[in-house]
Amino acid sequence: MTTTDVNKADPQAAEALLGRMFGAALGAAELFTIYLGDRHGIYQAIGANGPITASELAERTGLDHRYLVEWLQSQAISGLLTIDGTDVWTDRFELAPGVREALLEPSSPFYAGGLAAIVPATGRAFPQLVEAFRTGAGVPYTAYGEEAVQAQEALNRPAYVNSLATEWVPAVPGLHDVLSAGARVADLGTGAGWSAIELAKAYPAVQVDGYDNDEDSISRARRNAAEQGVAHRVDFEVRDITAVAAGGPQYDVVTFFECLHDLAHPVEALTAARTALAPGGSVIVMDERADEVLTAPGDEVQRFLAAASTIWCTPQGLVDEDSDVVGAIMRPDQLRHLAGHAGYGTVDVLPIEHPFWRFYRLNP
Repeated sequence: MTTTDVNKADPQAAEALLGRMFGAALGAAELFTIYLGDRHGIYQAIGANGPITASELAERTGLDHRYLVEWLQSQAISGLLTIDGTDVWTDRFELAPGVREALLEPSSPFYAGGLAAIVPATGRAFPQLVEAFRTGAGVPYTAYGEEAVQAQEALNRPAYVNSLATEWVPAVPGLHDVLSAGARVADLGTGAGWSAIELAKAYPAVQVDGYDNDEDSISRARRNAAEQGVAHRVDFEVRDITAVAAGGPQYDVVTFFECLHDLAHPVEALTAARTALAPGGSVIVMDERADEVLTAPGDEVQRFLAAASTIWCTPQGLVDEDSDVVGAIMRPDQLRHLAGHAGYGTVDVLPIEHPFWRFYRLNP
């Protein structure tokens, strides 16, 4: 670059980028403080006992008083707590409007606690991710720690609780009737099991088998099913889902809820799902609402999907040396391509509107 080129630099664009990067750093720092508040039950203690002083909160929680003062001050400045004065040492704090729904009620449609867990989870795995850029190796899901399972569970559960049976199922022609009649369902990549659990709660005659290759997720799924009273109709197993059809039952419905793009072998997984279908059955896929064609720069949803694909989805899918992982930017044409290779006849995009997810029905 010559001196003339430097003099032609765009200071307005640079200033705008600087502002954007500062905003990103601010958001990351605040997510860390939110995670601390959630992990230590501080929001819960304030919600149950507030308005409350720092000293009273320390006594209630058993946490260090000095750290709590600093945390409370940051939360008040961020607008997540209110304070009835200006002295963080003696004045009282309580939850700001909206915080209860967003951070204390995991089944609320506004719950966002899972976003905070993404930051420490990625931090745990980051040294391996840095090295993976040199070696091409994958970064296993377990490297992201327990926060990874917490994040995935917390991000998706509110949608399953509030929309799966009431909005999504009715939008799939004939699916409500099939489930009402007592279908057998396979939920592949079930994670902590909330999609399977909510189907079982909404349709008392169904039997759901949930499969995932992560033992921690399946342990959580079993506990969740027991707590929700559906363990007798929902079975969870640790299994490679590409082998789910081998000698197993035939299913009226097979689902992939927000997982297909993560899989190292998506064609093999779709093939296993097709093979496991009973006559007349179908496969339902919920995956990321990536733009149909690349738009650069993209909107905030596309930016989030692209970043998550780089630091989360693709590294985990590359653990297998022969991986064909797609990543979070899985466009409709790419899914059609995968489905075609897996032996499906048609792929229908379902009329379900959602800012983050797109829904498909795959027909053999």
